This record gives sequence, structure tokens and C-alpha cells, in this order.
Amino acid sequence: MKAKNAICLAATAFIFGVSFVAQDAASVYVSPFTFNCLRFFVAAVFLFALAFGLDIFRKKTNRPTEKRSLKTLIVGGAPCGLALGAAITCQQFGFMDENMTSGKCGFISSCYILVVPIVRLFFGKKAKWTVWVGIALALGGLYLLCIGDVFALSPGDIVVMCCALGIAAHIMLCDRFAPKCDCIKLSAVQCLFISLISLPLMFIFETPSVEAIGNAVLPVLFCGLVASGAGYTLQLIGQNGANPTAASMIMSLESVVSAVAGAIVLGQLMTIKQIIGCALIFAAVVLAQLPDKKKDPPESASKNDNIDNVTENGKAESDLTQDESPQNGYEESGSQEIDHTAKTPPDA
Repeated sequence: MKAKNAICLAATAFIFGVSFVAQDAASVYVSPFTFNCLRFFVAAVFLFALAFGLDIFRKKTNRPTEKRSLKTLIVGGAPCGLALGAAITCQQFGFMDENMTSGKCGFISSCYILVVPIVRLFFGKKAKWTVWVGIALALGGLYLLCIGDVFALSPGDIVVMCCALGIAAHIMLCDRFAPKCDCIKLSAVQCLFISLISLPLMFIFETPSVEAIGNAVLPVLFCGLVASGAGYTLQLIGQNGANPTAASMIMSLESVVSAVAGAIVLGQLMTIKQIIGCALIFAAVVLAQLPDKKKDPPESASKNDNIDNVTENGKAESDLTQDESPQNGYEESGSQEIDHTAKTPPDA
């Protein structure tokens, strides 16, 4: 992995980890639906402006702009927004529990990495043995992190565990729709969808006030602009051409950052028992992402090899980039490069 990719992914993990502190701080002033409506509206405006600016830049520099239909963006953005909105809403309701801290929420939410392989079993895709060991470690970690003197989960713990299911669903939906859409525009549509869904719920179930929103303006702006806007952009840059396994392992550091940031900013200290629980969950997350040596080399490596073969065989590099769209993630770019390789004449 290149240094630029590693730095961008590490910065993304840092931003997402600190955002747990901002969410926790906002929960003191505004209710979950109010927070989501404001946060994702700010994010949608930022991302739409960013996508519009990139389109203008490409036209002025004569760079190709890939056209995607509005219908494709809506069909992909609506379900992605529904899953992500449900996950973030669960996090916000979890923070309303007095026993929930930023670090605790971060580590419980990170269990989505273990949920995804389980869900994929229902689609006929087997999980590695490391995943099952990781699940056992995570269960032990959750026990130490969540169970106190009385053998019972708090309401906040249960709600945040549901958040992990929402994030897992969001990941699988993104795997399906991201290759078909401009990633920044897709993110903008899903953020707008979350904001529009939260708007009526905010007035039905909550009583928002101008004073409360004013008190939460800094956490809202941080989560909207920095976490959902800049964080997502850095994630796209970092994952472009990077090994997916290595990228996921770096991104999982957000749970550690959430605990450290919660202790520094909000003074939320953990007991020794909870720290051991966090360590077990983090070990489970890393173990579940370790590559299987018996399988083929990582997909990104094979893509890079295909690019090198095309260049060495005399294929003009301009042909490689003619149909590529730089705003999309590494998956779409990789699929286009493989197509070019298939078009290379055998006798070249």
C-alpha cells in the first residue's frame, strides 16, 4: 500500500472515531431524529457542491466525465440511505443511555465486520475459520464491555448492537450499487434521503427548539462537514487501488480512536474490565480480516498486474484512462482496467 493511501485511511479512521464524541455531545441537546436531519442535510449540501465542482473541473481540463442516470442514483441512494440512517439513528438512541460512552459505542459498532460474513452465509458464501474465532472473541469482549455486576444488557447496548446490523446492510448495499454510480453523488443522495426521512419523524416524535439546535451546532457541523463530507472523500482516495483487507484493518482503528477521544475530550474513562473487553473486540475485528493464504492473491494486486501487462505489451496509456472515471472507488476503476486488458490484441 502506498503511503498516500495509508495516510488517507488513517485520517479517515481518526475522523470517524472522533465523530463518536461529537455524536455523544450532540445527544445532550438534540434528539436522534433532529440530529440526523440536520447532520445529513449539511452533508448532502457539501457533497452535492463537491460533485458539482468536480464536474466543472473535469470539463475545464478536458477530462472525461462519466454520465450516470438520475434513476440509478435514486435506486441506489434510497436503500443505502435507509440502512445507514437506521444505523446512525440506533447510535444516537444508544447515546441517550447514561451508561453509553463514545468508546463503548465505537467498539460495539465495529462488530459489523463480524456480522457481514454471517449474513453472507444466507447467500451461499462460506465464512473463513478466522471469522468464527473472531465472533467468539467478540462475544467475550462484549460481555466484559457491557455486562456489569448484574448479568443484563442496558437498553443502549442493545440498540447499538442493532446499529452493527444496519452498518452491515449498508456495506452490502454499497457493494452492489457503488460500481454503478458516481460514489460522491451516491453518498450525497443517501445523505439527502436520510435527512428527508428524519424531517417528519423529528416533528412527530420530538420537540426541536432553536435554542437546542444552536447549542448542538458545532457537533452537527463537525459530523456533517468533517465526518460525512471530508471523511468519506478521504476514504475514497485511500481505498483507490489499495488492498481491501489492509484498508479495512486501518479503518477499524476508528474504534480505538473513539475510546481515546472520549477519554480526552469528555473524560469518559473505562474500567480495566472494559478495556480488556475492547481489546478482545479489536482482536476479533483484526482476526476476521486476515487474508486466507490458501486463496488467490488480493484482487487489487491482480488488477495492478493487469495494468502492467497492458503497458508492457505496447498498449497506449491514454487508452487505459480514456474510459476511467476518477471520482469512483477502486472497484469500478479496477473493473474497467480488466476490460481494457481483455481488449488487448493477442499479438501485441
